[in-house]
Amino acid sequence: MSNFIIAVGHTASGNVGCGVVDRLDESNCTRMIGPLVSQYLKEKGHGVNLLRIDKSNSYSCEDCYNRSDQANEIAKSLDVELYVEIHINAGGGTGPEVCVEGKSEIANQYAVKVVNALSSSLNLPNRGVKTRSLIVFNRTVMPAILVECLFADSGDADKYNAEVIARTIVNGLVGADESSDEEWKLGWNRNDIGWWYCTDIQNKYYYTADNGWKEINEEWYIFDSRGYALKSAWYMMKGIRVGIT
Repeated sequence: MSNFIIAVGHTASGNVGCGVVDRLDESNCTRMIGPLVSQYLKEKGHGVNLLRIDKSNSYSCEDCYNRSDQANEIAKSLDVELYVEIHINAGGGTGPEVCVEGKSEIANQYAVKVVNALSSSLNLPNRGVKTRSLIVFNRTVMPAILVECLFADSGDADKYNAEVIARTIVNGLVGADESSDEEWKLGWNRNDIGWWYCTDIQNKYYYTADNGWKEINEEWYIFDSRGYALKSAWYMMKGIRVGIT
């Protein structure tokens, strides 16, 4: 099982550094979603540290620096798989997006799965993965993503449901083995997050990164640590550059 840091974006509503307030109050929303994400991950056996800073003394992103420092302190004694910071977007747009620094393949893969899951679950346009230079990325020592769940100041607000969003984020994080029984079949399986390959239905065995490259129907594939087939990647096989599409 993996260890995650779940961070609640911004300070509490009404405090210096709080989130946007429009049809949705970002700070209130993230303080509902974050604990639920932590709860659902723990229920599935994963380790979780929840970070929440409600007050700040200045508008100079003090809470961002404090969260990053707290995350780095946790990482000194714990192998942290991923830092996940939760936000609600603003600017009148629509749909979820997930921001990354772009240098961590682990973060990039998680970001794709989370944004795909949110877009599908909320039935909103997929704004994709965006590369950003943010304090959380520049200061944390572990792979990190920042999740903009939907927009606070558009019709997206009608789709807001903290439990649905939290469970969807968890589905994007935990992998193929969390899928329901009826989704499993021998061979290739697919859900809203991606493809995985089942080798034993009864025991729910499937390929992961631990299995290395696998030849399936005369094609070569590799899977991430959660069991999903990697996409849009290149590798060298016997001197030949082969692509996964």
